[in-house]
Amino acid sequence: MKAVGRVPRWRLVLFSFGNFGWMLTAFCFMSVINYFYFPPTVEGVEPIPELINRAPVFMGLTVLGLILAVSRLFDAITDPLIANMSDRSVHKFGRRRIFMALSLIPFAICSVLVFTPPDTSPTILNAVWVVVFGILAYLFMTMYVMPYTALIPELGKTSEDRVFIATVNSVAWALAFACGQLVWVIKDTLESSGMDAMTAIRVCAGLFAVLGGLAMLVPILAIDESKYCDGNTCSEPVLGAMKSAFTNPDFRMFSLANVATFMATFFLETGAIYYVTMLMGMSEATASLIMIVMFGCSFACYPFIVKLTRRIPKRNMQMFAMALHGLLFALIPLCTVLPDAALTGWVIILLLAIPTAINSILPTAIMADIAKSDGNRTGSHKEGVFFGAMNFNIKVATSVTSLIFPSLLIIGSSDGAPSTFGVSLTALVGAGLCFVAVLALRFYDEQRVNRHLDDEQDETPSQGEMTESIA
Repeated sequence: MKAVGRVPRWRLVLFSFGNFGWMLTAFCFMSVINYFYFPPTVEGVEPIPELINRAPVFMGLTVLGLILAVSRLFDAITDPLIANMSDRSVHKFGRRRIFMALSLIPFAICSVLVFTPPDTSPTILNAVWVVVFGILAYLFMTMYVMPYTALIPELGKTSEDRVFIATVNSVAWALAFACGQLVWVIKDTLESSGMDAMTAIRVCAGLFAVLGGLAMLVPILAIDESKYCDGNTCSEPVLGAMKSAFTNPDFRMFSLANVATFMATFFLETGAIYYVTMLMGMSEATASLIMIVMFGCSFACYPFIVKLTRRIPKRNMQMFAMALHGLLFALIPLCTVLPDAALTGWVIILLLAIPTAINSILPTAIMADIAKSDGNRTGSHKEGVFFGAMNFNIKVATSVTSLIFPSLLIIGSSDGAPSTFGVSLTALVGAGLCFVAVLALRFYDEQRVNRHLDDEQDETPSQGEMTESIA
């Protein structure tokens, strides 16, 4: 095993650009696609014509729900495959970077094409178009994200470094999400200049793809695997590596908690535009503002949370976050019955900044701890498979949420349009998922994981760090 020093902090900051880039590139086809093909009716007007049949087609399921479920299920299957390929790779450019470099451009292109079906009316061709480019977008996203996340435990030589990487990656993710929320402001601006809503969304997707692609290029150039990574590989085939990963009891329980967390997060991110407009009575542009303010408040919590990780077990902090998240989620439907819906909405969203900040940092740090601990314990360094297996579970679960979310939206509706009852129901389902995560975390043994972590370098910075690090 090659001995390497700690990575300079400024390079870890540049590494986080990749997280910003892939999240911004994926924002529209992950969070805006429901709006594009299933727009809410505002003041009796649908801003985008029907491009895919919106009526339920099978047991209450919609065409869009089925399309998104198939795309995410395919994505879930490719996660461990690509992760294992990068674990086993010995490419001279770097076993992770080669995948990131090859996927960047096609990922950006497909993220835009999913919004450009050829017909202007609901046809089978449109549905096929969205299926094909949705699958390709997820495939190339996985080719970038899996190797990228697998670098986290490799670059994080100590627990402090892993928390730092998780923190800056969280900031990058939140900045990307906040920038993504500007889609509604940009859309309104373009519409006020005479552009129709459908074209405006496509312009936003193109803009995000360009900016995101440039950001994804930064870690490819900034991180030299031959210099900063140990060079360990995994010889296990994908099924064997997956099986050995799931023999780790702490990985199993944390994966279950993470699945529930991501499902709840999906409901919040996808449902935000519906909660703000239909339950809180505010405009689409206000939805951008309210989410940006929430993430701004969560940023303010980051230094405090990082300090707490040195005193409070990560598991306990994560349990608190999910319990609070679930409680606030359950309060969202009350906006429809309280006298001042907008004020109630603002209070709920601002309080959500606390669990959002914790959930943005700790899951990645915990997962990196588990992967590194297992590698130290077994001698088989399969960081990619651990992240790939976790994402496989998450994406199978989110494929289910993608399938049922549009169906929940229209419960209580007679014309297939989102209903107030349906939107409220999505918030209550999200709350239930948060409490499932709390229960699963009770069985995660953080002390057992920490026993196999190797953090001798905490007190001894490398020569490279002393010469290259920034204040």
